Amino acid sequence: MNENTTTIPKISRAFRKGLGELRVKDVQPATSAICAVLGVKTKQAFAYYADGKAKTLDIDKARKIDEIFASYGVTNPWGK
Repeated sequence: MNENTTTIPKISRAFRKGLGELRVKDVQPATSAICAVLGVKTKQAFAYYADGKAKTLDIDKARKIDEIFASYGVTNPWGK
């Protein structure tokens, strides 16, 4: 390995960590809001995004997802 090579950590597109930090009563409304942002209607499509398997996640959608989690007190939702 070259000494001048910098390793850049892969930024996670998954937000499963944030879902785990929600209170039980907040999971359904937060999930519904995130589904609306992503434009998905099935649990499978939602899980695809939540697990970070989607190849792309628009930066505007990511910011809106951040805002949704922040409204429920979750400050860092990204990760598995």
